[in-house]
Amino acid sequence: MTFFRAAFLLLVLANLAFFAWAQGYFGAQEQGREPQRLANQFAADKLRIVAASAADKASAATKPAPAVCRLVSGLPPAAVEAFKAGLAGLSVDIKPVEASSSYWVHIPPQPNKAAADKKAGELKALGIQDFYVVQDEGANRFAISLGLFKSEAAANEYLQGLGKRGVKSARIEVRETAPQPVRAMVKGAADVLDKRLPGLLARVPGAAVAECP
Repeated sequence: MTFFRAAFLLLVLANLAFFAWAQGYFGAQEQGREPQRLANQFAADKLRIVAASAADKASAATKPAPAVCRLVSGLPPAAVEAFKAGLAGLSVDIKPVEASSSYWVHIPPQPNKAAADKKAGELKALGIQDFYVVQDEGANRFAISLGLFKSEAAANEYLQGLGKRGVKSARIEVRETAPQPVRAMVKGAADVLDKRLPGLLARVPGAAVAECP
């Protein structure tokens, strides 16, 4: 009985010694205790910071470039649609240039040269020298031109003066000028505009580009 009791005590002591060793009481490596877990946590924080920095850089790389504005002048009205098609996806604002008109004071066309010459003689007899007989082929051949004015008011004033001097057959005709070139304000990324605009403007003689005011 003494032998078995001694063996039992040795087994208990061995188990206690193994438990103490497993808990690190004898200076063994600590795999699961707080110091190492804190170290691992610090390393995890560093990894998260690096990942956030990489995301910020990617976001900055994909951020769209700021828009700029270019003013294109001297664009013929007939070229506007092709111009806009070449800049599809960009903002193109067409600014028409106001067409100017002139006001022609004249005596309507006479039936023939003889009638025109007779009317010219009548004008000279009234002391009016500033006129000419239209000789060119067309609807106004043998008309007698008395003056061309930029404003309707000036034309009316001159016509009234002619009336006071005895000229009763003179008239005013509004003459529209040819369609004026338009301007276009184009907005978009600078690299896109610098790539597309030169090729488009090369097809339009007289067109020019500048910064928007």
